[in-house]
Amino acid sequence: MKKILKFKKNRQRGFTFVETLVAVAVSVVVLWSVYSALQSLFNIVQASRAKIDAVDLANEQLEIIRNMPYSEVGIVNGIPSGVLSHTQNLTRDGFNFSVTTFVRYVDDPFDGTFPTDTSPNDYKSVEVDLACNNCERFTPVKITTTVAPAALETATQNGALF
Repeated sequence: MKKILKFKKNRQRGFTFVETLVAVAVSVVVLWSVYSALQSLFNIVQASRAKIDAVDLANEQLEIIRNMPYSEVGIVNGIPSGVLSHTQNLTRDGFNFSVTTFVRYVDDPFDGTFPTDTSPNDYKSVEVDLACNNCERFTPVKITTTVAPAALETATQNGALF
C-alpha cells in the first residue's frame, strides 16, 4: 500500500506581509536605539576630551604666568600693566579655545586695608577663562591663582592717594 500525503491547500508557508512589516519595524527601532546610544557616547567622549584639553591649556597659561617676573604680570595697556594679552585664540587637538586673562591687585586684610594700609597692592590675582568656540555641550573653564612679589611688604615713604 502506498501512502499518499495530502497537503492542505490553505496551509501557510513563509511570512505574511504584515508579519514582515512588524519585524522590520522592530528591527528599525532596535537599530536606531543602538545608533543613538553610540552617537551619544561619542559626543560625551568628545566633550570630555575638550574639557581635558581646556584644563590642560589653562594650567599651561598659569605656569607661564607663574614663571614670569612679578613686575611683568599684568595686561598690556591695563592696570596692572604687564606683558600679557587680555584675549588670545589657541587651538589644541582641533578645538579652538578663546583664552581671556584677568589680572587684579589684591589688598590683603592681614596688614590692614586701604586707607590705613600705605601699600595696598599686596599681590596680584590672575584669572584665566577658557571658552571653546567649536565644542558642543562645553562649560567654560575658569582657573584663578595668586602671584606675590619676593618681598610682600616693604617700608616705603610713598603713601596712597585718598
